Amino acid sequence: MKIIVEYVLLENLLINLIILKTTALLSKETGRLFWLSALLGACVTVALPALALSTVGMFLVEVGLAMLATCISFKFKTIKKFAHLFLCHFVTSFLYGGACYFFEGLFGIASLLVVLAVVLTTFVVIKFCTKKLHKKQAIDNFCFDVTLVSGQNSSNWKAFLDSGNMLFDPVTESPITLINYRVFSSIFPDIDIQDVLRKTEKLKQLKFAHYVNFNTLGTGDKMLVFQVDKLCVQNKVLENVVLGLCFKNFNQAFGSDIILNNNIVCQIA
Repeated sequence: MKIIVEYVLLENLLINLIILKTTALLSKETGRLFWLSALLGACVTVALPALALSTVGMFLVEVGLAMLATCISFKFKTIKKFAHLFLCHFVTSFLYGGACYFFEGLFGIASLLVVLAVVLTTFVVIKFCTKKLHKKQAIDNFCFDVTLVSGQNSSNWKAFLDSGNMLFDPVTESPITLINYRVFSSIFPDIDIQDVLRKTEKLKQLKFAHYVNFNTLGTGDKMLVFQVDKLCVQNKVLENVVLGLCFKNFNQAFGSDIILNNNIVCQIA
């Protein structure tokens, strides 16, 4: 019996730690004293069978443990914040607990490693999905629908407002908004990438085209800079906007094909 108690104590300690880590992920809180909270919860869980509580009693104890763990492991100043943390902890406990009871009922106490593997795998999946979601939310908060207009050509894109983009054209002293080749070819379909690299006569189609040194994204090459007639963003129309053609794949990092200059904030506010 001593060995079984030790197994159950260790199992619940590790699971409680994972529950607290998951709660921190979901609530975007750092947390504290996870080991103390996890150990306390594990000890109570081990002692529960000796109390012979009813189903309702067990449920109330679990609720009390979740509230206690929330108070120990997280800081909060309002009831609303506490309710949010408690809900994250309780729902996470229910999900992990359900998985543990299922596998223990299916395989018995020898399933300790299986249960922990399932819980750990679930935690990794939740962590991955949470990071992806947080990144998407962060990007969406700085994304705008924009329209580029040059002559008779126009195209609609998603643009990311990057506070780190402080590039200015030394010739016109205007802020540079970065675009990739996909955007460039949509408004200048007659100019291919070889024309840009070889600086052919076709570049004369561009308005005030010239090259500037470009080192910000890890390159020492010269960047093609030019003007377009209009850039429409948030019902604001900006005229003679300077664009810079960048061959770096910033779409993967920012989820957009256009990186707005930080100076645009003042113009669209």
